[in-house]
Amino acid sequence: MSHRAFFLTGLACLFFLGGHAGAHDALWLDPAFANRPALGPAKAMGAVIWSHGRSVNSEDSTAPIPPYMSTLRDGGWDTFRFNRLRASDTLANSTQGLIEQVRRLKQQGYRQVALTGQSFGAFIALMAADGSDDVDAVVVTAPAAYGSFSEYYGSWLNNATRLYPLLDEVRHARVMAFYFHGDDFDPGGRGERSQAILAARHLPHVVIDQPAQLTTHWAAATPQFAQLFGGCILGFLDAAQVSDGATCQDDAFWAGNVAAPAALLQNAVGGTAGPAGKR
Repeated sequence: MSHRAFFLTGLACLFFLGGHAGAHDALWLDPAFANRPALGPAKAMGAVIWSHGRSVNSEDSTAPIPPYMSTLRDGGWDTFRFNRLRASDTLANSTQGLIEQVRRLKQQGYRQVALTGQSFGAFIALMAADGSDDVDAVVVTAPAAYGSFSEYYGSWLNNATRLYPLLDEVRHARVMAFYFHGDDFDPGGRGERSQAILAARHLPHVVIDQPAQLTTHWAAATPQFAQLFGGCILGFLDAAQVSDGATCQDDAFWAGNVAAPAALLQNAVGGTAGPAGKR
């Protein structure tokens, strides 16, 4: 497989993967918000790359950016989206492409590069954090790469069993993970298991398991998610240090300490889950 890169601007490039004659499989980085000029490596807090999901019958490269990314942009981060055409969008190909984009942003001078991802994009983000020391933080929402309960029961459980080794192999990045009630791609129990894995590895982390008012696999794409957690995600990325007990409360990030106030832990694993909602 050959790799060629073309820079569209000093901050965004197109990454083509060609596997055989006539193939035109593409992975490329775009600004998340084309109408907002990038601050650049010298002024930005860092760069954030969002990775979309993957659909069986449609191209997700046109999926809208989730509103919480606007909060990160307004907070001083340069924001990008990692687009992937479905024909070449495999875990292996896309992870390698994402790692390459992270490396390029670091070479451009960004002090920090964070990855965010939804569903299949969340798996890719974690795999990139497993494969590169250049990834400083990962925020994943509703990670899934093996189908839903109703359509792919035979592989559905892999959304849990193949997620845990990824969490166990993140090199050094801080990790924030969100799991939602009513997610047909979620085998269940992933919040507590994720918390246990990350705590045992002493990686800075926050796990938000089935927060109130947010339901279904696509909860993170809503304005409500951005309102409830956008500020916390920004604080998580900005924090100089993330300690035991770190969590989200009232759209703010609390970096944690040995004695975390109980009220601040209500949305964390083991806390109060949200009401049941329709998928």
